[in-house]
Amino acid sequence: MKKNVSRKQFLHQMALLSGGAAWGMGSVTGKAYAQVPASMASMVAGAQPGKALVIIQLSGGNDGLNTVIPAEDDQYFIKRPDIGIKKDAAIPLKNGMYLNPAMLGIKKMYDQGKVSVLQSIGYANPDRSHFRATDIWNTGSDAKTVWDEGWAGRYLSIKYPQYPMQLPKHPMAIQLGSVESLLFQSDIGRFGTVFEDPNLFYQLVNGSTADSDMPPATLAGEELGFLKQIATSSIQYSKVIQECAAKGKINMTYPSSNLSRQLQIVSKLISGGIETPIFLTTIGGFDTHANQLTQHANLWKTISEAVTAFQTDLENMNLADSVSVVTFSEFGRTVKQNGTQGTDHGTAAPMFVIGKTVRGGLIGANPNLKILEANGELKFNYDYRQVYSTIIRDHLGVDAVKTQQIFNQAFERLPIYQNSPDQLPEFTSLELVTPVPNPVIDFALIQYSVFEKMQIKLAVYDLQGQEIQEIYQGNREVGSYQITADLARISSGFYIISLSGSNGQRQSRRMIKQ
Repeated sequence: MKKNVSRKQFLHQMALLSGGAAWGMGSVTGKAYAQVPASMASMVAGAQPGKALVIIQLSGGNDGLNTVIPAEDDQYFIKRPDIGIKKDAAIPLKNGMYLNPAMLGIKKMYDQGKVSVLQSIGYANPDRSHFRATDIWNTGSDAKTVWDEGWAGRYLSIKYPQYPMQLPKHPMAIQLGSVESLLFQSDIGRFGTVFEDPNLFYQLVNGSTADSDMPPATLAGEELGFLKQIATSSIQYSKVIQECAAKGKINMTYPSSNLSRQLQIVSKLISGGIETPIFLTTIGGFDTHANQLTQHANLWKTISEAVTAFQTDLENMNLADSVSVVTFSEFGRTVKQNGTQGTDHGTAAPMFVIGKTVRGGLIGANPNLKILEANGELKFNYDYRQVYSTIIRDHLGVDAVKTQQIFNQAFERLPIYQNSPDQLPEFTSLELVTPVPNPVIDFALIQYSVFEKMQIKLAVYDLQGQEIQEIYQGNREVGSYQITADLARISSGFYIISLSGSNGQRQSRRMIKQ
């Protein structure tokens, strides 16, 4: 994931401005870029304005089987005779799955269609080290690839293409904590603004001035440049954060937990007009090797109450349409309980996506406790990057091509949001996006993805199925593509743009020609 940025360029950027941003992914195998007319530039912008993602990191490795519980599966109680939660004590969902009894608030939101429960999320050959597994989830890599920049950092480089030459008015990412996460790091700087309290953060940096002298062209100079970044962005953003916190309102009484305090700050900043697109909050304690039942239930009671208050607060202020919450943990826990009434480091686990615009419901097959990995652990249903890709595209509004750039490959989306695909993608090998603009006058930007190597054909048909114009035909590797089609010769009317593959699959989108 490294960019080819020279030390001279790096130091020059540090002297001009602070912050730091990824320049993009460079070339990505399998992309086809046609020239986009200047008049269409706004249609392929990196992201929609006004959307915010709030990430809740469950540090330590959340036990998925005692969070979303297969309480009608005998294997569950065979493998967990002491810590298994019986269905009479749990909260029923559907298909034989139940929620932990401490998650009453989340169940209420689930019943309102505001919670998408994603079952058995993970990746191939999962790592069970807390540190390495957390890095994988934060960077968006696979198990064997080490990246040193976060997936959110790469998203932010798309949203803020003028950065670092132009410092955005508002923080690009906010982390409630003390040590900046790898999630917001990039090869040439940092995206995150990290603090625990807005007013204290302002008091700490108020009156400070930035040092704009050129750092020396040495390795130590790079470190000095990085510190200059932190100082300059902190000075600018502390005032914005303090002003938004002062203007923000709280329309709920939040529970007295650290996570609730973090989410209350996020709500206050959003209501105060901050334009930050990504927030990171954290709750620890999930490394439940011993005496798990009570500790794990208390953690989910804390999360459930905090998120319920946060969601209600947003709805009371008419801000819920623009905010989405997602939970993640570095891994799940072992299927079998251990000898100390707990569980050890495992593999796949559920994720929750919460908000007013989600589709809601239980997504994915129930955990199979009979057919396990060779090491006796859960197989994953969906790659965690499918969840991230869905959020980036369907909530944050990034197109298919740029989303592929973020992860260096294309991932099929899941039916998480109301505007997501409405089917699970087990057998989907093609994806065609509705052309823009629509209606079309002369040119249309067409984006599509191919999830297995094949020959494809992209063409325009009339409503009787007669081919009007071929746009592209040829072999495609796995990847996302975009092409600008000249449709000026087509007469006004209603048409179908169709993407078909040599495997027999086909997707179509309706198009109006003016």
